[in-house]
Amino acid sequence: MQEVQNCFDNIIQSIEQYKLKPAFDLLEELISRVQDWQLQEQLNSLKNTYKSMLYYLAKNIKDCEREKIHQTLLRSLYQIADIALWQIKSANDNSLFYEQRRTYYFSVSETSEELINALKNISENNLLLNPYKDEKEKVLEKENLNCKIFRKVWLSNHWTIEEKSRWTKIIYQSYEKTISCLIVTALTLNLLETFDEKKAILLLEAAQNEYNGISERALVGIVLFLRKYNYRLHLYTEITERLNNLAENPKFIRKIRHTLLQFISSKETEKITRKITDELIPEIIQKVGTKVGNKLRISSSLNENEIEDKNPEWHNLIETSNIGEKLQEISEWQIEGADVMHSSFIHLKNYPFFKEISNWFIPFTTPSEAIDNQKLMRLVNILKTSTFLCNSDKYSFYLSVSQMPENARKIMIKQFASETTNTMREDSFNISQTINHFTKQYVQDLYRFYKLYPQKQNFEDIFEIQPEFYKVPIIYQLIGNEQNLSAIGEYYFNKNFFEEAADIYDKLLQINPNNDVLYQKKGYCLQMMGQLHESLNTYQKAELLNANHSWTIKKLAYLYRILKNPKEALYFYKKAQQLNPENLSIQLNIGHCYLEIGEFEQALKYYFKVEYLTENKERIWRYIAWCSLLTNRYQQAINFFNKIIEKNPTMTDYLNAGHAQLAIENIEEAIRSYKLAIEKGNYSYEEFARIFSQDVPQLIKVGIKEKNIYLIIDTCYLL
Repeated sequence: MQEVQNCFDNIIQSIEQYKLKPAFDLLEELISRVQDWQLQEQLNSLKNTYKSMLYYLAKNIKDCEREKIHQTLLRSLYQIADIALWQIKSANDNSLFYEQRRTYYFSVSETSEELINALKNISENNLLLNPYKDEKEKVLEKENLNCKIFRKVWLSNHWTIEEKSRWTKIIYQSYEKTISCLIVTALTLNLLETFDEKKAILLLEAAQNEYNGISERALVGIVLFLRKYNYRLHLYTEITERLNNLAENPKFIRKIRHTLLQFISSKETEKITRKITDELIPEIIQKVGTKVGNKLRISSSLNENEIEDKNPEWHNLIETSNIGEKLQEISEWQIEGADVMHSSFIHLKNYPFFKEISNWFIPFTTPSEAIDNQKLMRLVNILKTSTFLCNSDKYSFYLSVSQMPENARKIMIKQFASETTNTMREDSFNISQTINHFTKQYVQDLYRFYKLYPQKQNFEDIFEIQPEFYKVPIIYQLIGNEQNLSAIGEYYFNKNFFEEAADIYDKLLQINPNNDVLYQKKGYCLQMMGQLHESLNTYQKAELLNANHSWTIKKLAYLYRILKNPKEALYFYKKAQQLNPENLSIQLNIGHCYLEIGEFEQALKYYFKVEYLTENKERIWRYIAWCSLLTNRYQQAINFFNKIIEKNPTMTDYLNAGHAQLAIENIEEAIRSYKLAIEKGNYSYEEFARIFSQDVPQLIKVGIKEKNIYLIIDTCYLL
């Protein structure tokens, strides 16, 4: 099938580049694989039309219809290629979608009309007229019909006008919002397999639906469709006109922007999941689990009330480790709307319920198993109102709790009810969060499917596809103003996606070239990407626009120093000092710059000043000791090295202390310090000699003979 796909891709590329001769040749090859005489006749007709158009062009005959004919021709060639590929894959492709198609059409006899009639029969009004079915039977009937209708749309061929009209009525007239939501998802998945103008138009219509659950799903489907077929949409007037009409409504654009932000947010889900599963949980088990376990060894002689008391030391166990910080970080992620629940439900997608593909996307409704169970119905009602779990996770949670022993289930439902109440109270203060939770939940449902579905390899992962949505021309036309780009850029920036943020800031600078803050942020992005020279140039542009901005000046100083230009760094640190005279970090960096340009006396002045004013003196002692050595203040250097070694010495501290002893020709003490350095670093002879050699130029300057230096190194290893 790869050969067929390559042929199709080459056809699409040829049409996109207006190279129709190779497109016709490749289409001949593709159609020969399906032996469809109707497609062949259509292709022959298009070829004759194209030849006629070229004949008029060659004869320099004016043709006011030429552009229109050419556009129609291109669109028709795309359509023939789509149908040919669809037929070949439907017959031969072994991926899940096409296997399901073959199975479905061989085994299912129900037509669209029959399924739609069945849906009408179980609408709320009709259910009231049927007293012979109990509630559980009605819910079961709905569940079965949901699956059937989803598959009918998902696996459907290219639609006719009549079919499009039929399903449009269902979405707009159905009392069952659940099935309308599933139809929109089925449309989206089908469009990701093959281009279908009628289905795309229905998605655009569904985006105007009054029910947010339907319209938000349609918006997600629209941005996925626009990204996949951007290259050809200019040929489809009805699609572009409908899209332009929708774009006139600011609310539609805001929703598109919010949809894009949800996809950006999903980019950090794997990072959050790894943080929880690889760092937080193992640390809890390692550092807290054992201690808590010891505290839980309660004597059997205690009475029941004592057993129920919580141990106040448990909270201290979290406070005294860094687990509290990680929990706080996760809590902040959740407040920001990040998908922190993914890790909790990774292993809860193995229930038989999730073998049916439509169940990954179905809005949470009352499961038939809960109808006769009052306690489970309480859980169902709580889950229906919850906004912090996506639908897929709600089903996972329900299925997990429903299989617990009665006592454990009771405790779990009580705890979950309390947490949900608190979350709803918090959400009530953030109206925009509440309005947009449909989009967030749906994108998370999609994320669960594309990442956790057992046969996910059969689907192209929409969360891994490039380019980023904002880079798609037709989407950029919708969100390419300053307000939207600023919001998207800030989102990328705050999530540390610096490459995308820098690209957005570039676009914003084309709109507003005199904005120093944009240059600052772009410079920071480039810095974090490791593009230091480009970052420096960008910070310089920010400084030109705002010469006395302390943050920009400090960044310029920092980069000059990193790029080994301490003189320029010193200039900007001095300038920063004028703006921030009490900033000890700036004073310290001025000392570093003097040290790097060899002005050791000046460096010492700044180091002593910082040492006097700071509480963290140990860090400054190292610089003072080293500068003292380089300015021939050997005893002062030794005194400071001794103070450091009394605290928490490093390998370098022992090494430098040895240098100071060597400078005053205290060979025995120098060798002792060097041996401690070797022991601390566990260095081989070659490793230690390499590290030592870096200091040789400075040691020679203070009067130590090079020959003696290497004799000392040998002594450390041989004696």
